[in-house]
Amino acid sequence: MSETKRTHLFSAFSEDYFRTISPAGLRQRIGLCGLNYPGCWDTKLNPADGILYYAPSEASGRATHTRLVAYDYDSDSARICFKSEEIVLPMPRQMPVTKLHESLTFLPDGRIFCTTHTTDRAPQQPEWMPFAHHSHIWEGWPGSTMICYDPRTDAVENWGVPVPRETIYGATYDARHNAIYMIGFMRGHVYRFSIDTRRVLDLGKVAEVFCYRLHVGPDGHIYGCTKSGYLWRVNVDTQKIEDLNWRVPAYPGNYTNNTWYRYMSYANNVDDRTFIFTPVFADEIYTFDTRTLRVESLGRKAPFDDLVAELPTALGINEFSIDREGVLWYPLTVYQFQKSRDDHRLYALPDYLMRWDYLRGAEPECLGAIGTPGYLHGQTSACAIDKLRDRLFLVDSGGGKEGLSVLAIDLAQFRPRRHERGAVATDPRFYPRPMTPEQARAFHKRGKAIEEVTQDNPFYAFPIENVTPIRLWRHVPHTAIEESKVIGLVWDEAQVLHGLCGDRTRYCFTIRDRQLASFGPLDEAGPAYRDWLLDACDPARRPPLADPPPLPHVAGRQYLARPSAWIDWNGGRMIVGTRDGLLAIIKGRNVFALGNAAPYGPVRSLCTNPARTRLWGTAGDDEDMGTVFYYDDTVGLRQLGFLVYNIHGYFDGPSASNVLSSIAVSPDERMIAVGGADRIGAIHLATLN
Repeated sequence: MSETKRTHLFSAFSEDYFRTISPAGLRQRIGLCGLNYPGCWDTKLNPADGILYYAPSEASGRATHTRLVAYDYDSDSARICFKSEEIVLPMPRQMPVTKLHESLTFLPDGRIFCTTHTTDRAPQQPEWMPFAHHSHIWEGWPGSTMICYDPRTDAVENWGVPVPRETIYGATYDARHNAIYMIGFMRGHVYRFSIDTRRVLDLGKVAEVFCYRLHVGPDGHIYGCTKSGYLWRVNVDTQKIEDLNWRVPAYPGNYTNNTWYRYMSYANNVDDRTFIFTPVFADEIYTFDTRTLRVESLGRKAPFDDLVAELPTALGINEFSIDREGVLWYPLTVYQFQKSRDDHRLYALPDYLMRWDYLRGAEPECLGAIGTPGYLHGQTSACAIDKLRDRLFLVDSGGGKEGLSVLAIDLAQFRPRRHERGAVATDPRFYPRPMTPEQARAFHKRGKAIEEVTQDNPFYAFPIENVTPIRLWRHVPHTAIEESKVIGLVWDEAQVLHGLCGDRTRYCFTIRDRQLASFGPLDEAGPAYRDWLLDACDPARRPPLADPPPLPHVAGRQYLARPSAWIDWNGGRMIVGTRDGLLAIIKGRNVFALGNAAPYGPVRSLCTNPARTRLWGTAGDDEDMGTVFYYDDTVGLRQLGFLVYNIHGYFDGPSASNVLSSIAVSPDERMIAVGGADRIGAIHLATLN
């Protein structure tokens, strides 16, 4: 559908826009257990007894720790199952335990597994900075904790931290092998925790940056999708990641899907081979056949393109559920990522309840704004149906000062009266009010800096507007994604970038004008070119540094004061990086220490301009974020930052590399290229100012 013919449902802020769903069978509870937490991103319904478990969350700077709450519809009562700070024992200066995030899962014996997550700043910090604090022992995040809770006895067990410094963003249970699978927020790795052996296995980087949904398909394997939209699964028998060679498509006019969010937000199995899944902002809902490995479109999620004509909005599905008749129910959550810079008003956006009886050929129908007239939902994160008792639960993550809303709907009462709309909402949070001058200034300053992208403390190595990512992992055979790991890079005099990548098989490639120009097996290249490329890019071909003088060290770690990278510098000098991340200039036996090039070592790669007056390098442990740094004799040594890009409107989805194996500057000093040796290998090209 062309942008010129886009359809919409309402006029913004009209009576129809604010008309609520039918009150038939509806029960709303706000701030249960006296908790005024406004958000929630982890909910699980127990089908055996109908109890809803959820973890209220806070991310407004109050450094409030989450709880696990159980709501019993039959008795209309709620209780706190545990307080996270009593299980994890967080230190006062560290990032708070603000959430459980998409990790609640039932074990066969009825116990509940979950993992902690953080999305808020510590009290002394100006804003939430998870990437910047990855290396800060005291004020960062020590790592998510695995928690096991027994509803029968209220016993709670701390199972430890599976991945230091990483915060777990999603988890699920592998019943076939009694194991937990988890995915990390910052580095996108998948981890397997064996409940039997208590061992953790890192399966590698599967996503550029945070995506959370891990779905156990009807075949027992675990499915997910990168934020850039590529579908994959964990084969639980081989414990390997398998790329499924399908991507969520781009859609005309769908800004958020096309430039930012394409991950799988939720999935439900419908038979012994098929599941339905929702890419969060896609126009369509899809099915996946686990036997044929084929994706098919179920159809468009809404019979309109945009909610309103007057405001640019993104229509997302965070979760959906299927009732006893096979009908889909889902909140259509409305986001405004493209708010006009001239719109100096504050207002929340309502969510809308959708129902789709696709089995009987009906189209999706919008049933009204979710909530009650006095309290609307502003971001519905959870949708669950108790099929046995015919109840729908919707949990809000955009609550007001009273706390989040748990909305329960008796579908037997609601279903026949679903077209009888409720009253027009009066909730003042959703009606526009003018910004104060201070709020307007903050609005313009913040710009696109949302979620983990900080406005005052940016962490990326190069400005995103100067960067072009090249996803090498989409050019190797999809059955061997690991072959995309970048080994080395080199520019020629024509400003063409040449590179070497591979794991078990080696490939060579060229990049011209910010686009991949050629890619193929190294064995098929000519002998002269192959030798030139290997000499320039293969670290194994470089002889060791002969008889270096004693290099600087971190106190007590002299054993790591060994050269890991080196390059000639002007004036007959050499710059050397160590296995511990330190940098030094040497001339003869004289050593001038420059300090830490990065929080962690080793220094992996160095490059200079032709005059050898400007130096760039990469450093970092295999398990950290990876750092790009710069040095010259005038400004000294500067840490530039990470290659983690997750801002809408620039690329066709996020891009990130953490194991920064190589760096090369073009002869004209206009471009720099950084290669990533993660499982999903990529090149990031940046224009130099």
